[in-house]
Amino acid sequence: MLHADFLSKLKRSGEVRITVRGRKTKKKFSAPVWFFLDREEKKVILVPVKGSDSEWFKDLAKDPQIELSVDDTTITSNATLVRDSNRTKQVIDKLKVKYKSEWSESYYTKRDVCVEVPV
Repeated sequence: MLHADFLSKLKRSGEVRITVRGRKTKKKFSAPVWFFLDREEKKVILVPVKGSDSEWFKDLAKDPQIELSVDDTTITSNATLVRDSNRTKQVIDKLKVKYKSEWSESYYTKRDVCVEVPV
């Protein structure tokens, strides 16, 4: 039931809150992130705004466990880091469509990676 509830909330949400563990401090860190839901592959796809230079991306490289939260519902999964700029471009094109009225080309300053999280 939790999984279905999470997906239902995710479909209605503009952002997901991610929680990762710091690679040095081991403390949990949370941040809101825009996402694309790949319903076919059942994955939430995230693009760090600073690409591979983003702190939370570096944290996931050390420990791939990630929490995704929408409202009061949280799931835990293991992220897959995708270091493919062509795949990242495809995802960014989908984000542009999803967030068209809020989109700015300046948001994603480095477009070299994305993160896939099975849900």
